[in-house]
Amino acid sequence: MMKRLAYWCSIILAAVLFSNSAYADQSFPPSLNSTEILSAGDHSAVLVDRTAGKVGLADLRANKFTVLSDDASPVLDVEVVKQPAKIVLLKKTSRNTISKTVFSYQGAVLSKTEIPLSLMIGDKIKWVAPAGKANERIMLQRLNAFNLYQYPWKKPSVSYDAKVVDNLWEFVSVLDWDFEGYPYLAIKYMASGIMNEVYFAKTVNLYTKKEALFKDFNTDFKFESSGRNTLLFTSNVYDVYEPFPPNVLRPKSTEIQPYYQIINVDKGIKSKVLEGVFADKGDHSGWRTELINNQLFVGDSAEHTWSLYSANGAAIVTNQAWPGNSESKFAGYSAAAGISYFLEYRSGKALIAAYPVH
Repeated sequence: MMKRLAYWCSIILAAVLFSNSAYADQSFPPSLNSTEILSAGDHSAVLVDRTAGKVGLADLRANKFTVLSDDASPVLDVEVVKQPAKIVLLKKTSRNTISKTVFSYQGAVLSKTEIPLSLMIGDKIKWVAPAGKANERIMLQRLNAFNLYQYPWKKPSVSYDAKVVDNLWEFVSVLDWDFEGYPYLAIKYMASGIMNEVYFAKTVNLYTKKEALFKDFNTDFKFESSGRNTLLFTSNVYDVYEPFPPNVLRPKSTEIQPYYQIINVDKGIKSKVLEGVFADKGDHSGWRTELINNQLFVGDSAEHTWSLYSANGAAIVTNQAWPGNSESKFAGYSAAAGISYFLEYRSGKALIAAYPVH
């Protein structure tokens, strides 16, 4: 009874930290799934909705939301840098080059420049912060080709052919990738055949040329590069795969699921760090994970609870009530204040609400 009372009190007292008409626009229906959340210090979060082309900054302490970009130019990449503190936004220009805008953690524009890399339809890029004697760089993916550029942006300094040939599948294509800095590259592939598709993961050391390919996934996954490691985390909704052919490998609610794993890129070894059983009670049962500020959010959709872990798998908080019966997205956690933040949509508008952690 006391937990329920505390939960409803937290809803009443929840701080509305931002409201933006762009999210309320019916031409861009609100979607938690299309919004990426990046931590920008202890008290700010960057929200990126690539579908709608919107980028915003939420100041969690001042209850202030600042629009960083809302024009029609496609968002190519958003990176948050800690030292020095800044937010880097890359967008595609009408000339098919790259516009780069740098913001402070408070949303002030620090600089605007253009990077004269010529882009084609379907190209994806990642901005890489300067490190040591290396200046800023751009990793560009075009189909199976990865090319790393730096000023004067004429020729790549590093190239890599990511093509994978597997006779068991009709097509194996690059679906996603991450590149935090040279030499570590992580790639996700989708392998497709008749009435079936699976996901592969590959890690590459571009300097030593060491590669490792992992095929043992029974569901989709996300990943992030973190130095010499690739942090890999899965999410799954059971009813998405019903019905499916008997030869298709999918998670079973009665089996232990490794939902967080770490790949050592240099050794090519993947370890199971966090795993558990998630019940199937209908109504989109399963689990959802997000990695924000080097902390892993794990939500149990059937039980409507969530837990938070460090990047090495150590528990931070566990078994918390998931606001909105799991219909919200984790946006951050303040250990000092004992407060968690969640992205929600109410009456067609986006907001971030604060909830106490018990």
